[in-house]
Amino acid sequence: MSTKSMWVLVSLIALSSLNLAAAAPSGEPIVLGEIVSQSGPFAMFGAGHKGAQLAVEQVNAAGGVLGRPLQLLSHDDKSNPAEGTKLFRELASKNVLAVIGNSPSSVVFAANPLALELKTPYVISMGYTSVFTDKFSHRYFFRTITSDRVFAYAIAEHMAKQPATRYCTIGNDFAYGRSITAAVMGRLKELKPSVQIIPGCEFWVPPGQLDFTPQITAIMGQKPDALMFGGVVAISSDAFVKQAKAFGLFTKMVGVHPSLGMPTNNLGLQKADLPEGIMTGSDYPYPPVDSKANLAFFKAYKERWNERPYEVSAHSYATVYLLAKTIEKAGKVDREALVDTLPGMQFTHPSLGDASIRTIDHQSTSGWWLGYLAWDEKNNVVGLRDIKYMPGSNYLPTAEELRKIRGQ
Repeated sequence: MSTKSMWVLVSLIALSSLNLAAAAPSGEPIVLGEIVSQSGPFAMFGAGHKGAQLAVEQVNAAGGVLGRPLQLLSHDDKSNPAEGTKLFRELASKNVLAVIGNSPSSVVFAANPLALELKTPYVISMGYTSVFTDKFSHRYFFRTITSDRVFAYAIAEHMAKQPATRYCTIGNDFAYGRSITAAVMGRLKELKPSVQIIPGCEFWVPPGQLDFTPQITAIMGQKPDALMFGGVVAISSDAFVKQAKAFGLFTKMVGVHPSLGMPTNNLGLQKADLPEGIMTGSDYPYPPVDSKANLAFFKAYKERWNERPYEVSAHSYATVYLLAKTIEKAGKVDREALVDTLPGMQFTHPSLGDASIRTIDHQSTSGWWLGYLAWDEKNNVVGLRDIKYMPGSNYLPTAEELRKIRGQ
């Protein structure tokens, strides 16, 4: 891509406020660390590295930051919390300016306290579990994506208006699986007290489980009105949906999954695998959101990597640009200056538009697209129909709520 094209792209994603020099960057690189799941059950998060790398290349082609090039030092956490903490310590000791996290919630839980201990900024672009910012946020921790509270509350509002009252639930037994299930069902019961989880119809399975025959048989035997399976994610979600279709599960009950529209949760599904009408959502839906910023990102990503972007690709791409913009505003390459400047910073996400980092919890105001599971004929992938954008600021906790959550 030419330098002119790079500048066009930067302009399109509303980041022209970066005071990038016209000359090629020189001097010592500004090093950003990255912990990313490139193997194990969450290996699909490896696409986050490609989004981050694309952004680094574009920023450098446009002159770098403060006249210096960005450099990405990336390591695979193998979807393993112990490996993630080891890598965080290694990166912190190498004096990276910040660590970008493209990992599942289990890794984020383990690495979060290290960011505070080692005074190293940890900026996650995966890991939606709400307690990271609701309860365990600290000076060195930031999230550039939404939290599961946002899409849990949004989908609960929708389902509260539907006739279903008798639910079964199933989820992967890890931090996010339990968090999203509790958030959706808790909010749904608040909005509609007649809602209940049928006794004995709440199932937890290991991350990466691929055979759901016993659980599907048990669920069908309970004859619920609806199944909330939002805690089943990554490779498990593909397997569950395929088996549910074979059993005719969603011809018997309503399917509810707040994030099945995310590419990492449906990448193995084909048109024949899709049950119609599951209520779901995504922060990078297909067909691609028809905005200049997103179409420019989509085109650049495909040209660079010869594949379509995942949601984590867009998240890490936006995160690198946010960090570049923040360094520029801080005026120096320094960890403490970075964490002083990040709160309140505004940035642009390809598919979610303008957002900012809240000062009270370091949580992004990014929102969520809700819709119904469908097939995107043009791109030949799982998509959404009848989508509606739900702003994150409508659902995030207030300062008063945060004080109660934190026991203050």
